[in-house]
Amino acid sequence: MMNKIIALLITAFLVPCLSYGQETEVSLHAAVLQGKNEIVRQHVEAGADLNQKDAYGSTPLIIATTFDKPEAADILIEGGADLEITNNEGSTPLHIAALFGRVEIVRMLLDGGADRLKRNNEGSTAYDIVAAPFEEDKGLYDQLGMALGPLGFSLDYEQVRKSRPVIARMLRPTPEELRMVDYRPLPSEEWSISTPEKEGLDPNLVSELYYDAGGLETNYSLLVIKNGKLVAEHYYHEGGVDQKTQLQSVTKSYTSALVGIALEKGCLESVDQKMMNFFPELADSIDDSRKEQITIRQLLQMRAGYPWEESTKELFEQLYEGFHPSTLVDIDLSRDPDTDFQYSNLSSHILGIIVSRACDSDLKSFAMENLLGPLNTEPGEWTQHWEGYYGGAAGLRLMARDLAKFGQLYLDDGIYKREQIVPSPWVETSLQSYSHDVNTGGLNNGSVGRYLRHIGYGYQWWSAEVDGYRFNLAWGHGGQFIFLLDEYNMVIVITSDPMQGRHDAEAWKHERANINLAGKFIQALVRSENSE
Repeated sequence: MMNKIIALLITAFLVPCLSYGQETEVSLHAAVLQGKNEIVRQHVEAGADLNQKDAYGSTPLIIATTFDKPEAADILIEGGADLEITNNEGSTPLHIAALFGRVEIVRMLLDGGADRLKRNNEGSTAYDIVAAPFEEDKGLYDQLGMALGPLGFSLDYEQVRKSRPVIARMLRPTPEELRMVDYRPLPSEEWSISTPEKEGLDPNLVSELYYDAGGLETNYSLLVIKNGKLVAEHYYHEGGVDQKTQLQSVTKSYTSALVGIALEKGCLESVDQKMMNFFPELADSIDDSRKEQITIRQLLQMRAGYPWEESTKELFEQLYEGFHPSTLVDIDLSRDPDTDFQYSNLSSHILGIIVSRACDSDLKSFAMENLLGPLNTEPGEWTQHWEGYYGGAAGLRLMARDLAKFGQLYLDDGIYKREQIVPSPWVETSLQSYSHDVNTGGLNNGSVGRYLRHIGYGYQWWSAEVDGYRFNLAWGHGGQFIFLLDEYNMVIVITSDPMQGRHDAEAWKHERANINLAGKFIQALVRSENSE
């Protein structure tokens, strides 16, 4: 993210603005940059286009915000400049003002009606930007100071540091706005209904969570379970209580549970059994001896050596074409088994096939008998790959409340209604981190979004930290999540448009928006407890 912002701003300001000073008639952009406010006013009164972008997405208001020209910003805002206009990174003037600690301009923008819930291409609101520690952005500030200093860009680091909490308070919803939020759960025969207050949870934190969720564009549901009781629930857009959403990679966490159940039942002997033991028909086709050493454990941990399918066009096409059992032969390893984490949908699908073959049952039937059925969960369509194998990596469709039950099952050590469904030791083992600060896909050195840090991986479950608090999550493309907050005895469920077949920047923006939504709530939860 840092390099993209730097590249954008250098090209957006350095190149165009060098030419501004050479013009006989001072343009609006140049007048703003040079602090010639009377000329700015003349442009406004003459009916100039206040929202004109150069080739790099910078407008006069964006320039005023970046270079801390509050008087020019005020003239432009009063003149009707678009407050929601975005640069090439999807950032509005409010995002930029927050990033650079421009308190006065933030106030002007808010007074002018700027949308606090608007998200940039990183899925971040202006609040998300200032919620992160100053140190996370210091490298960006250093490089921008060097690049844009000749044009008058400067930052007082101590002032920026002090401004962050001030701006954060300005960007929070008002008490009146929070009172308008309705998250009361719908009636339920399966869930005990309660309220945040009765379960010891600050209702203002919950109200703000749902206030923020109201600004998302692709979410379907948001549920909060506290102490085993449904305390908050709301559905958005096409979502509904009976909607069965394609869970994408949340399916992997269900597959992990099925592996644990298969071990308990004796279908499988050990997680150290070799993958190829279950594919004898392919033994003579293996031309890479390393594949003969891959174990169930390595598949569970994403350390089998198979590549991430989105790393090449050919692998990506294979992902959506569907996997054959023989795909494990056809796809080359990208590294030696058990040397490093590498996210792989094929690994999860192989696990599903192994359970099916070891237990002499198709994966859906095995799941219905041993996991979904006992949880009173009836799946929708479950995607099948070649040879009829159900997807172990993705493709399961369930209701949001079903995900909540699964999450609560893991908080309760695999017990549901006094019945041990998933072995307790398996739950504990699955939620450990076997890879740390992973760097794959949209992750950057163990980080994603503005809150989640030190991301790790267990047995088809993720782990992450927010403000030093570690938790687990099931994570599916498009914005499908089960957050397990064990210390708080809390489950958070989010479902969204699964973005089937879409892995572009727009899809990733919405996925990160959901990550930031939950991350902000978890941060507030942790800080609230620490302040008591």
